[in-house]
Amino acid sequence: PVNKVTGDKLMLDIGCGWGRWLVAGANKGYIPVGIDLRLEFCKTARNVLRDLNHNGYTVVADLENLPFQNNVFDLVWSFSVIQHTHYNRLINCLQHISRTLKPAGYTRLEFPNKRGVRNKYGPVKQNEKLKDDFNSWCVRYYTPHEYKEIVEQYLSDFSCHNHSFLGIGVLKEDLKYVSFKNKLLCTASLLLSALTKVVPGMKYYSDSLYINARKKDGDSSPQESIDKFIRLHKLDPANNLNIIPLLRCPVSGSRLTLSENNKKLLSPEAGIYYPVEDGIPILIRSEAMKH
Repeated sequence: PVNKVTGDKLMLDIGCGWGRWLVAGANKGYIPVGIDLRLEFCKTARNVLRDLNHNGYTVVADLENLPFQNNVFDLVWSFSVIQHTHYNRLINCLQHISRTLKPAGYTRLEFPNKRGVRNKYGPVKQNEKLKDDFNSWCVRYYTPHEYKEIVEQYLSDFSCHNHSFLGIGVLKEDLKYVSFKNKLLCTASLLLSALTKVVPGMKYYSDSLYINARKKDGDSSPQESIDKFIRLHKLDPANNLNIIPLLRCPVSGSRLTLSENNKKLLSPEAGIYYPVEDGIPILIRSEAMKH
């Protein structure tokens, strides 16, 4: 649910999984870049893009330490991922989103609503005991007002919009696939979502929200690095290592250099390197090795 774009616009998908949003971004005109903690998802996402005649990039990375240079992305997107993280991880992620967005860039993130019709009387209570466990991947719930307070620490022009009621990701296309009982629930969800367009304030009771925000004033984009990436992308869009000019070391923040055998990304400043497997950089602090 974003507008189509033209030109060499870059989109980051945080938690790309098997690649559905990378494909959706490519369909809207973006050059899609995805991160995921799991190498197998990064591989699968690239296969899915290729099979659907698209090109894009994946990097194994942690959402609380995005390994990209400042001011790179026109859009940072994430769907049903960041809510599984502890508050401290959420804060770190938002700081990196702000840092990696271009000055005119924006972010659209899907989150569950603590005040949602279904959430309030079910999942919120079930996850309450685990939400303060840093290592738990349970869903955390915040109210629209709390999201505003959190996001506006790092980004500007906050707004939230209805995504769905009675669940996450309910679409009219679901009606032809689900059971009769769930057809009724989907229909109710779609009707309630439609009402948010005419009933003021009703969106604040959606179970799932889209949160939009823009980058605050910042430095200009690293145009030389972006230009290099675009040149490489146009020469050989199937090569995942084109992404290297846009990357940075998660430990030192310095630029990375590819080894002669294409198996390591070197960070001379930090004296470490990161593995590259099947052309996919693995840029997680715990995977760094002394060089």
